[in-house]
Amino acid sequence: MRILERNNILRPPVLAQRLAESYGFEVISAKFSHEHAALIAGFIDVERQKIFVNHKDTPAQQNFTIAHELGHYLLRHHERESYKDSYSVMLRNMQLEEHPMTEEVRMELEANWFASNLLVPTSFLRERVQQYPHATDELLADMFGVEPDVIRKRKFSNRFVFWGAIFLFL
Repeated sequence: MRILERNNILRPPVLAQRLAESYGFEVISAKFSHEHAALIAGFIDVERQKIFVNHKDTPAQQNFTIAHELGHYLLRHHERESYKDSYSVMLRNMQLEEHPMTEEVRMELEANWFASNLLVPTSFLRERVQQYPHATDELLADMFGVEPDVIRKRKFSNRFVFWGAIFLFL
């Protein structure tokens, strides 16, 4: 929330590209080779202050990718020795939770959680659910500029918050 407040973002959608630019990053829509286009969502080059996103992805997917890569930067992953020694582009759709918990996998999971929380903060989601109690995950995803799966994960991670909100309406 501090990042959003510092950037005067008071309601959804959170546009990750604007945030990245506020931290000095250029966001580049990249055309990956045919063999890699379906496998790579994006990556960050901290030294050159560039974030690359797959030009074939939907705007919602690109928004998440930019937030994820910005998360690597703001969480200072690039300062860790393990990052410097073994940074590689993680392939899309890797089931990170099923991999051994290496430092690289841990950083990817942290960046995913960062992106989810940045794009769909609990307070913003709670407000929208209270305002639109019958909204589907797809409609909420449109409001937030993310994929429906991000909304489902945020609702699940905040399930106690939302059960409390539901009881308030009863």
